[in-house]
Amino acid sequence: MLIKEIADCERPYEKAMEYGVKVLSDAELLATIIRTGSKDGSSIDLANKILNNHYLYKGLVGLNYINRDDLLAINGIGNTKATQILALAEISGRMAKQKLKKDISFYDASTVAAYYQEKCKYLNKERLYLMIFNTAHMLIKELLLSEGTVNQSLISPREIYVQALRYEGVNIILVHNHPSGNVEPSLADVQATKMVKDAGDLIGIYLSDHIIVGHDSYYSMRERGII
Repeated sequence: MLIKEIADCERPYEKAMEYGVKVLSDAELLATIIRTGSKDGSSIDLANKILNNHYLYKGLVGLNYINRDDLLAINGIGNTKATQILALAEISGRMAKQKLKKDISFYDASTVAAYYQEKCKYLNKERLYLMIFNTAHMLIKELLLSEGTVNQSLISPREIYVQALRYEGVNIILVHNHPSGNVEPSLADVQATKMVKDAGDLIGIYLSDHIIVGHDSYYSMRERGII
């Protein structure tokens, strides 16, 4: 059934105008963005194809895992619609991160972890982040230091403290993700962390914590007494 064959009160765009967007289903919400369907079906049919495209993640969460090539492979999706959908997913992710960042407490490992869980939840490679603080423990700078393979990021004390000195930092926190979801540190993680801490102690820039984040859990080396 094409959109023009659906009653006005059931067409997603008109329905949203009349009753508000909260009454729309996920497919109807997406249909208001893509607006038109294809020769094979309505915009709602097309929206359902998009929401069920990923082999593992179905529904709205799948939009965070779908890429441009995946979208273009769907009949009825061209570059314009693909860009709209990718932009929608990016806006959604940024909104979630902004909300978390507003409430973050840098003294509390759990809130730092929650922010980076949102930031890293769709990554399939490890990333190492550096947070640099002044004497009042206010955040001066957040940097992405490295992006590793699926199970390894490189921790370079030299690069860490070059950046910390550049921004006149006094305290730092390291955060990296484990795409597998298992937040237990490897022996290499622990050894590298102790090496970074020892180097910082010598120059007067202190490693406050090294936090490993997974999908819904975290590991704080300060809380566990490693540093």
